[in-house]
This record gives sequence, C-alpha cells and structure tokens, in this order.
Amino acid sequence: MEISKLNNLYDGLLKDENFDRLDLGLQNPNIFQILRISKTEIRHSNFLAWLLDANQSHKLGDIFLKRFLRQVFTSEKFHDVNQIDVEELDLSKVQILREWKNIDILILLENVVVCIENKVLSKEHSNQLNRYRKIIDENFKDYRKTYVFLTPEGDLSDDETEIYEPISYNFIIETLEKIISIYGESVNDQVKNYIKDYITIIKRELMKTDQLTILSQKIYQNHKELLDFIYEHKPEVVDDLRKSMREELPKRNWIEGSENKYYVRFLTPKIKDLIYYNVETKNGWTKKESFLFEIVLYPSSNQLTFKTVISPSDPEYNCKRLEDILLEIDGFSGSKGKKWLVNIIKKEKFLYDDIPSMSSEELQGIINKFFDKISPVIAKVEEKFLEHKNELIKMKDI
Repeated sequence: MEISKLNNLYDGLLKDENFDRLDLGLQNPNIFQILRISKTEIRHSNFLAWLLDANQSHKLGDIFLKRFLRQVFTSEKFHDVNQIDVEELDLSKVQILREWKNIDILILLENVVVCIENKVLSKEHSNQLNRYRKIIDENFKDYRKTYVFLTPEGDLSDDETEIYEPISYNFIIETLEKIISIYGESVNDQVKNYIKDYITIIKRELMKTDQLTILSQKIYQNHKELLDFIYEHKPEVVDDLRKSMREELPKRNWIEGSENKYYVRFLTPKIKDLIYYNVETKNGWTKKESFLFEIVLYPSSNQLTFKTVISPSDPEYNCKRLEDILLEIDGFSGSKGKKWLVNIIKKEKFLYDDIPSMSSEELQGIINKFFDKISPVIAKVEEKFLEHKNELIKMKDI
C-alpha cells in the first residue's frame, strides 16, 4: 500500500465520530480488566459465589441467590423440587463452597444441594460432569439434588444433557441488571460499581453484545481496508517480550548469544572463553557457539522455558565430554536428543495474551522474577565450568 493512500485511510478513521466514541468508552476503568481476570474461569466462579452467598459483604442478602434458585428449580429435570420451594427455604443458612472436590460452585441449603459447573471458555472434559454427579450422590444421599451447566450461550452438556440444566450468562446479566434497576438506590455504591463492571465484562468478553463491541464492528466495516492492513503488520506479542529480555541481559552482566525470533540465548563472562566456537558445522546459531543458555518463547505453550543447550559442533570437538561435565551438577540429566543436548529444563507459566495489557514495568518485573529463578542454575554451570577450566580450554584448542 502506498504511503499516501495509507495516510488518507488513517485520516478517514480519525474523522469518524464512532472512533472517538470507542476511544472514550475504552478509557472507562473496569476493575475486572484492570486485574486482567475478565476471561479467567476461576475468577468468574469466585465472583458468582460471592453474589450467591446471602451473608457476604455485598449486603444484597438473598436477592441474587433467590432469583438463581428459582431459575434452576423451574427445570423439569428435577422432579422433587420447584420454584415454590424457594420461598420455604431459609436462605440465610446457605453455604457456598468453591472447588469442593473440584466442583466449581456448590450451594447447600437444608436438604437441597445445587452443583454448578461453570464453563467460560473451556469445554467439559474427562467425563467430569458424570464424576461430579456421582460425588454428589455419594455425599448428599438424603438431599434433593440439582445440577447446573453454566456457559455463555446456555449450551447443553455433551454427556449429561438429561441431568444438568443449561443456564446462560445472559440470565446472569438480566438478573443483575434487574437488581441494579430495582434496588440500586439501596445498594452500596462500591458494590454497585463492581456489579456494573461485571455486567460489562460478561457482555464484552463472553457474549460480545456490549455497546463498545457493536461500535467497534461498525468502525471495522467502515474502515476495513486500513484495519486489515494494520492487523497484518502488527507486531507479535513475543517481540516485546524478547526485546525486554534482551535489554535485561547486560544489567545482569550476561552476554547475548545467537538470537532468533522465538529464542533468547546468552552466556556469562565466566564461561564465554571456555566454550568452543564452530568453524565448519552450521548449527543455525549465527555466532556458532557450542553451548548457550536458552529461553524459549512460544506463545502457544503459555510458558517460559529455560534450558542449557549443547549444539551440534565440529567433529573434532568433544560435545559428549562437555555433557558429562554438566551431568556432575545436581538436577542435571542426560539428554534425550542426539544432536541438540539439553540437560536441564525449567518452566514457568506465562500468559502471552496478557502482554498487550501490561505496562513495561509489569513486563520487566515478570522477566526479573523469571531470571531470578534461573540464576542459581546459571551459577552452578559457571562453577562447574571453572572447576574444569583447564580441560575445557584444551578441548576448544583443537
């Protein structure tokens, strides 16, 4: 695309009033987005459990719980309980259990139990709904039992259709909006803001029905060519992470090695002159090192992976002896590979999708914590290399 055309398309976007409205809307703070928990299933379950507990700090009493139970008890799946029974239950004695025997939410009332499986983005797996039903049967023999499958669209369970009542997050939205509308004046302002933020997040992240989502769809239709071009050329999330890691290396007196889009590799001053640099063998490392510390950055893995790596090297260099030296370190093990020898791996969970919403300080903080965790391994390798310094120098002088 020519620069003049790109400028014209961009000018058109800036003059679009919908773009201004979207920009203003996105600047409104939302506690769930600030904490980056809008798509986390366990956080949704935590918030719902808080709302369902009649004795919690929201001071709504049993308002939300009563409406939820009425919805569940109207199901024809449950023959020994109906919505009229809600009025006869002492809701002030409710117990709300989270992750009891891995069940997302459990509601206990007198002789009634409600088992809730909450699926935000994931799918049911490992026959879990059937397992939960058996757990309830075994532990609450004399209770009237009900089962709920809560999903954004109110999907039916794959395996337990006749047992679990499907409930949609749309019901959660409608119920909370009614509560705010009817009881809004008496609800604590902070609680009211939490609930409003939660409604917004459900609509935006799960249902795709909030006003800003609809507005963004309009903007996309009107400026499709420009936005598609921008998307095609957007930087990958891994680029920012790799850049930040590379910037941190010299601060720790680590020396950057051969790099790659999805790898950060480095050495330390104590060992850089003790490793061999290849002359003939092309191993894909531009600086031809025989050994490097390596961090793997694969977004699909949702983790950071640290390794020590001995590369394929010139035939004259004794890679096997180098591995034997490393195997003297506690925790190191023989490599499963034959060409690339990896003797230790350390993994840390990391959500790459969170990078765009992180400040540079937050990202740097995560990197430093990870570097702190791998530093003891690096120190052990340095110590072992120095212990065999003379031998390693002889090995490289071939």
